[in-house]
Amino acid sequence: MDDKEVKEIKSYYSKTITLKKKSNIYYNNKKIGKNLEEIKLDLESIKGKYFKVKNTNYYVYYKNVKKEKENKNKEKVTSNYVLFNKNIKTNKKIDLYKEDKKVFSLNSINTPIEAIDNDNYYIGFLNDTYKVKKDKSIKEIKSNNSKEKIADHVSVLFYEFINDSCNDYNCTTTENFKNTINKLKENGYYTITLEEFKNYVSGMKQLKEKAIYINTANYTEHISNLNKELNINVEKIDETAHFRYISTYKAAKANSDLKRIDRYQIKSYTSVDDILKMANGEELKQSTDNEINNQSVPVLNYHFFYDAKTESCGESICLDTAKFREHLQYLKDNNFKTLTMEEFRKWMYGEIEIPSKSILITVDDGAMGTGKHNGNKLNPLLEEYHMNATLFLITGWWKIDNYYGDYLDIQSHTQDMHQYGTCGRGQINCNGYEAAKQDLEYSLSIVKNNDSFCFPFYMYSNESLKAVKDVGFKLAFVGGNVNAKRTNNKWLLPRYPIHDTITLNQFINIVN
Repeated sequence: MDDKEVKEIKSYYSKTITLKKKSNIYYNNKKIGKNLEEIKLDLESIKGKYFKVKNTNYYVYYKNVKKEKENKNKEKVTSNYVLFNKNIKTNKKIDLYKEDKKVFSLNSINTPIEAIDNDNYYIGFLNDTYKVKKDKSIKEIKSNNSKEKIADHVSVLFYEFINDSCNDYNCTTTENFKNTINKLKENGYYTITLEEFKNYVSGMKQLKEKAIYINTANYTEHISNLNKELNINVEKIDETAHFRYISTYKAAKANSDLKRIDRYQIKSYTSVDDILKMANGEELKQSTDNEINNQSVPVLNYHFFYDAKTESCGESICLDTAKFREHLQYLKDNNFKTLTMEEFRKWMYGEIEIPSKSILITVDDGAMGTGKHNGNKLNPLLEEYHMNATLFLITGWWKIDNYYGDYLDIQSHTQDMHQYGTCGRGQINCNGYEAAKQDLEYSLSIVKNNDSFCFPFYMYSNESLKAVKDVGFKLAFVGGNVNAKRTNNKWLLPRYPIHDTITLNQFINIVN
């Protein structure tokens, strides 16, 4: 070929081209058929007067290409599907269809199966998918087309509502939903579309492993925005007469009865750990709303810590560190989860589920043994046992910097109202609403966390209770010697005061 002919051939070449109708298709220099309609193709290289179709061993003649500008904005298409390890093979003439229109006529074929239904095979040819009608002349033969691991299940996660705030067990907060999605992605899971799910569950196509399908009964603009933000697919539930779900808390399988598709129903109290188990296809027993209402958490209330071998403490609410160590060791040995205050607050508001053996440790005041300046017993033990606790600090009495630790939350116990007032009760209840509110706002500006508050001496009044709510505390604690439940008043939560006389058996009875 001279330079002029080479230049002419190159003028037809582009990464994406349109092939003229009734052009021949070549395979290993042999004509194998022709297209019956114009089609778009991606090209890979030039070989003489022929163009190689991308990712194939097929070629087209350069003069059969329509001259046009290259489409530089063509999107890269990725697929979650996996080829069957089977080919269809025939040496007889065969037609390939696209939307029931003949697109190619081939003399023979031996190519992988992408999908299958009762009447047709779907095959990949020239970077697209075409339908081949089943015929006795076509044989299925084994072939190692893919080394991808295929999904042996697809978990359907059904959300009734996803909102920024929730007051119902059938609602999941946006924050919790985002946390769940991020955790699923960290573990290699990806979301699929309704079309992909239908193709899988009907047995028509195979998917890569770790596929999950998420749908909701209330598809809103908020859900649409979450799809874009998180790069996921959450779709409106499709529950037609021929396609129905049942909440069995099992994963869906290929070739399922389309009127009884297994799914998991996500509640406000469904934990991320449980959702990971669901994604893995595990069969779970979901708690009922009544069972969740009846779940309870022991809240322990400590005050001062000292070493009885070298120190003395004259109050009944002082606890020898040897006893505190016994308590922490028992919790560790028996697999208790010590909650952070954030976890406890989320559980109280129905945003998360927690293990049945969960406990909340609280410490009041900030006096002896609780800070670096007054004995430093608390944080070292929490760090040694990897146990969480919450300190309710009287912020006006000691500097908050004395108490910071990796396992210690710091919350408010008033700024300067932890003494008896003239009314014979805690000062916060004697000085009126405005004084209480002002003190709480000051304290809150120091701890910078409004998850919780605890009333001095376990005492409250209508005015002090209103001040606590109006300042924005989401929980508040008193005494009570019973477990805390979700059905409790969130601003009058009970705790177990721990005294120096407590025995290990008594402690075990409380936490169990």
